[in-house]
Amino acid sequence: MNSLPVKNPDWLIKKIIKMGGSISFYDYMNFALNDPTNGYYGSGKAELGFQGDFVTSPSLSDDFSFFVGKQIEEWLIQFKSNHLCDQKLFVIDFGAGDGSFMSGLIKYLLESSNNSSEGVSFVIVEPNKGMIEKQKIKLKEFLSLGIDILWKGLEEIEGNNINGIFIANEVLDALPVERITFSKGKLFRQAVSVDKRSWRLFLDELPITRELEKSIELAKSKLGITIPPDDAPEGWTTEWHLDNSEWLKGIYEKINNGILLIIDYAKEAKKYYGPRNSNGTIISYKNQKTSNNILESPGNFDITSHICIETLIHDAVTLGFKNIGITKQGEALLALGLAERLYEIQKEFKTDLSNALARREALLRLVDPICLGDFKWFVFHKFKDNKLKINSTCLR
Repeated sequence: MNSLPVKNPDWLIKKIIKMGGSISFYDYMNFALNDPTNGYYGSGKAELGFQGDFVTSPSLSDDFSFFVGKQIEEWLIQFKSNHLCDQKLFVIDFGAGDGSFMSGLIKYLLESSNNSSEGVSFVIVEPNKGMIEKQKIKLKEFLSLGIDILWKGLEEIEGNNINGIFIANEVLDALPVERITFSKGKLFRQAVSVDKRSWRLFLDELPITRELEKSIELAKSKLGITIPPDDAPEGWTTEWHLDNSEWLKGIYEKINNGILLIIDYAKEAKKYYGPRNSNGTIISYKNQKTSNNILESPGNFDITSHICIETLIHDAVTLGFKNIGITKQGEALLALGLAERLYEIQKEFKTDLSNALARREALLRLVDPICLGDFKWFVFHKFKDNKLKINSTCLR
């Protein structure tokens, strides 16, 4: 039995007991993040930025939205010039956090001399009502100007009808994952159970499901991923991303002509599922600190895991997406003009050194490989005309 965390909330203890005393790690992560009353995102208690629990690229400054905005504008212009659609174009943001990214993006497009926001509707797909309230506050200025911003569930969007850009920045890392553990020569599904004496939580094991077995077998036959790897130590544990395929499928079915940009933590399979990575990538965030104790005060911490590069691309291509390319965030932002932006800041804030240094530091964190610069940018598209080519500066 793993050591017990300091405290666990009654709401989750009662939920697990009602479900028999043990739940899969997948269910645990889903409850801890998405429970509408008590979950970290579901309740809206998630705090982003320097004063919150963790920083995201958009929460560092508007510069991230500026660079992504340049890329999205380039795509929108190409959509229009190629007559891909005679109807409205959409920019759809998944899991929009506190609304900082969408706010910066709309600001960039409105200020652009290319009138690239003309005929564009902005849609936020956000499953957690608590976060929607924060987003509406952040976007109040644009809503008051009559900018077309909608909040919709993916199921509310008409199938094979959307023309435009889909963006998922730090979304997949927060989707619930299964965890698989290697114990006494066998694979198990990691579980979270209630200790009936102390009424606290501990990591446990459940028999592996046939669905997981089939997914692992498919990864081995198609991608050469072996679970567990050769020389895996006792207790070797990893994450398994069953939801990615369904999430991608939901998007693919809505697109008429569109580009999907995914930005997230990602590792190559050989590193992700290697014997040395014996506890996966799962981690929690609170007050700008990381913790490996993922059972500590669930509902009050963010929980994330990296995604696997090869399995994500395989899932997307299997559905019918075309893989345009993948690059590191640092390289993408440099291609989109980060060096020029640094020079502009130096000129703009000549008499305000502290502001210039703060902006410079935020920009450098976006490309720092130890910080956010190692994020991966994945670009996929689905076009009715398969011969059509779209340029992407971020991939140069």
